[in-house]
Amino acid sequence: MMRTFAFSALLLLVCLAAPAFADEQRVRIVTASHLPQAAQLETVYAGKCGEVRYKLAVSQENHTVAFSADGMTDVDLSATTVGARLLEEDVLVHVGFNCPRQAVNIFLKGVKLVDLGAPTGFRDLITVRLNGEVSNSLPRSERLDELANPRMAQ
Repeated sequence: MMRTFAFSALLLLVCLAAPAFADEQRVRIVTASHLPQAAQLETVYAGKCGEVRYKLAVSQENHTVAFSADGMTDVDLSATTVGARLLEEDVLVHVGFNCPRQAVNIFLKGVKLVDLGAPTGFRDLITVRLNGEVSNSLPRSERLDELANPRMAQ
C-alpha cells in the first residue's frame, strides 16, 4: 500500500512539473587549420532565363561581386547592399533569382552570425537589367522567425 502511494505521488509530481525549456545560449564559431588554405576561391551562382545564361560570382579574396549574362559586360555589384552582404564574413545566405522581362532579380535571405551575440536576419533584392542597368537594392532587417516566410523584400 505504501509503495503504491509513493509511486502514485512520484507519478503525480512528474506529470504536474513545469515543462523544461532550453535557455538561450550564445555560441562561438571558430574555424582554423594548420593546413595551407586554397587561394582564388569564388562562389558562383549560375542559371538560365529563357535563352539567356547568367552568372553571379563572389570572390572574398578580391572583394568583388560580379554579375554577367550572355552578351553583356560584367556588372560590379560590390558597392551595393547585396554585394556587401555576400562579401561579409559570418553570413549564411540563400541566393535566389527570378526573371522578369529583360532583367534578373537577385534575392538574398540570410542570417548574420554575431560572435557571442544573437544572430540577425535580413533580406535584400536587386534587379539587374540585361543592358547593364542596376536598380536600387531593397535591404531590410528581419526577425529570424520571419525568414521562413516566403514573401519577397518590399
